[in-house]
Amino acid sequence: MTFLLSTSQRGWVSLPIIALLLAVSALSVRYQEDVLAAYQWRGQLSDVEDAQQIWTAFKSEFITAPDFSAAHDSECVGFCDLFTDQSNGHENAWRFDNQDVSYQWSRFELTVGESADLSVSYRLCATQNQQDYLCWWWREGKLISNGWVSIINS
Repeated sequence: MTFLLSTSQRGWVSLPIIALLLAVSALSVRYQEDVLAAYQWRGQLSDVEDAQQIWTAFKSEFITAPDFSAAHDSECVGFCDLFTDQSNGHENAWRFDNQDVSYQWSRFELTVGESADLSVSYRLCATQNQQDYLCWWWREGKLISNGWVSIINS
């Protein structure tokens, strides 16, 4: 008995199988891109959470029970701008988790009305980069406002 092999079918793959392989590989690439994006997003969230930890610790140290005696008297009418206070050496340093925060306390007294009532206001500003400051303002010992302030050098 003799067997003959047909050579006309060797190496032939059907078109549906090629299409299936391309679709699976495209889905695999898309899935890997989504996984990578998710890891990058989690990394960015972690960085933001780490940055917020220092401000949470700063607030618990300085804002919860403020020490107004550490404030220097403002040399300006009202509060001096942050750049002036920065260059006058009124900044102090605070360290948390190997990160430094510079901060400055300011005090301003204003005589109000004809009765000569004295209104005392305080400002605490803190920064890590000497450009963007997180500041808090008190009047008569009550926290009245807080927010971010940026120095613009001209």
